[in-house]
Amino acid sequence: MRDHRNLRAFELADELALLVYRETAGFPKEELFGLRNTLRKTAVDVPALIAEGCAKENNSEFSRLVSNATALANRLEYYSLIAKDLRLLTEAVHAEYTEKIIEVRKM
Repeated sequence: MRDHRNLRAFELADELALLVYRETAGFPKEELFGLRNTLRKTAVDVPALIAEGCAKENNSEFSRLVSNATALANRLEYYSLIAKDLRLLTEAVHAEYTEKIIEVRKM
């Protein structure tokens, strides 16, 4: 069993989730159960899957969960793109999301 808190990928994914929560706080009321909720849930699921994978005893389960986290990071990248295109996120925030997502995926 690994300690997820010692993994840089977990740290970056956690930072990204916190950033998503901060940046989506100002989304319009009509997005409370739409894109805002979707961005937040997906952002939290990425580090959660990494943490869950670390608790698994065998490497195949760990690899499967980390692969799922990577897929969710891709999904999060798209959600942030659509939020930018809808002008719910600024170009700068979208660029910051994208940079962190790419770092998480590389790990």
